[in-house]
Amino acid sequence: MSDTRLPWALGWASVGIGLTELVFAEGLARVLGLPRRRTRWIRAFGVRELAAGAGLLRQPHRPEWVWARVAGDALDLAALASSFRRPRADARWRGALTATVVGATLVDLYAALRPVLARPASSALPLDTGGPRESWRGSGLAEDVGAHVPPGDTPLSEKARRRMIKNAERQLGLPPVEERGPRR
Repeated sequence: MSDTRLPWALGWASVGIGLTELVFAEGLARVLGLPRRRTRWIRAFGVRELAAGAGLLRQPHRPEWVWARVAGDALDLAALASSFRRPRADARWRGALTATVVGATLVDLYAALRPVLARPASSALPLDTGGPRESWRGSGLAEDVGAHVPPGDTPLSEKARRRMIKNAERQLGLPPVEERGPRR
């Protein structure tokens, strides 16, 4: 799935949920066994869903909107948990709504954590750490590019060794090191 399809789908889901909570607040309160005055909270939850949906539709690459859905799911689950103590609540509807919110929460968590989980481990640390320019060159770079000569083989010329190192730098995307004279 592309980077924008899931947030886009979640945005439309939020719009649908938000409209449902705004329009059918009394019916939701009734099946959850909530008093009539709690419809304000259900409508407030609907406004929150609409805001998250609009944010996801306008800016699908911003992770804050997906995290807003995750936070909203936590509020929804807390509100549903309070309905489990109410004897007037319809158990079937309450169970269906709870299962729906748990499922949506799992999808939202997946969408929120997907960029972190998809990031390759090598990109976790920046290449330039602010130290000396040679600090990224580990002690084994020459061996990694074949400059190390096993016993019994003929050693490479300095020119061939430098060419191999430059080729490895280019392949790894590393910045070139300025040529210096011999070390003293």
